[in-house]
Amino acid sequence: MIETPGFDPYEVLGVGPDADEIVIQLAYKVRIREAHPDLAGPAGLEQTKRLNVARDWLLDPERRVLLRDPRAAVRQAPEPEPDRRRRPGVRRVDLNDLGRHTGEIHAFLHSIGSLSPDERARVNYSLGDAPPPDLELYREYLGPELWARSQALRDEVERVWERTVDEPAPNLPRLGRLLPTGLLVANLYAQWILLEDFFREALAGLMVRGVRVADSLAVRCTTPWLGSVGHPRYGPRQSEVMDFFLAAGDLPADAAERLALSWRDNLGRDGRGHRSEHIGPGVWLPSPPNVPEVYKISGYLAAVDASRIAPPSELDDWLRPAFHYGLRLTAYVTATGLLAEPGRDYVQPWRDAVLPGSSQWG
Repeated sequence: MIETPGFDPYEVLGVGPDADEIVIQLAYKVRIREAHPDLAGPAGLEQTKRLNVARDWLLDPERRVLLRDPRAAVRQAPEPEPDRRRRPGVRRVDLNDLGRHTGEIHAFLHSIGSLSPDERARVNYSLGDAPPPDLELYREYLGPELWARSQALRDEVERVWERTVDEPAPNLPRLGRLLPTGLLVANLYAQWILLEDFFREALAGLMVRGVRVADSLAVRCTTPWLGSVGHPRYGPRQSEVMDFFLAAGDLPADAAERLALSWRDNLGRDGRGHRSEHIGPGVWLPSPPNVPEVYKISGYLAAVDASRIAPPSELDDWLRPAFHYGLRLTAYVTATGLLAEPGRDYVQPWRDAVLPGSSQWG
């Protein structure tokens, strides 16, 4: 049995229970400097040991679970944030004074207004189920000047984004977390332009699981946007997805029933053989690490659009959720190109629907 360190690692590092790897590394870097013997004297050696233990515990998911207790949420519960346009203590910032990146930021803001409807839809669903970085966690380390610029930029991104109305999201239950998050994605990209220099310097030399922390943050902030723009609605496999949608929209009732039943019987509604009435896209959408982001984003949007296809009116109500899950999964693997191994099993329900008894999907 693993013994706890005998002190509160959160308190030692000065972070909350929701701190991610980047916040933990930033806090460690700040505190370890403060604990240097030249500043802290002999006590700095003991403090350094505690800081090392605290960092190691909080970066280890298995050990971190052991630190959880009912007081954690109370101890670090954030206060509700006031309306972002009237945040107290944040001074007004001239958007023409954002440092050396001013021109690049203005070009990006202009590009938001130039998105095609399909590009905007891709941006809206580009996160899939991946949790985005919470830049609010880094406020302490940014300092008041840079934080003020960050918040002013966030407000401007919101103003520009909301000039255009998004297409309605499918009105279906249990769509999972595939919900429009385009404003968040646009802001993450803008913030990386503004804050990259800070993070590159602050996180220099820090690694997690063999990956530079700054590089990991860059990917999380920029990849959803870069994988969305400059591509057709369903990405490189646009024509294949469109062919699938044409076929899916014309399914007769008996084929729709076969699709629903095959989904239930072959994939168990969670893609892993486990039956569940409450499966959502975050569980059943396969996402191998070698699939490029542009394909995954195409798959997310294809899955969302598959939810818009109405089942035949004759299809029994109890089969309709399984019908839509089958369509969404097939749309996803078609857009991502997972029709070949290891994705072949995922299209078996569609094969059973359109080609009963066949092992090939046409």
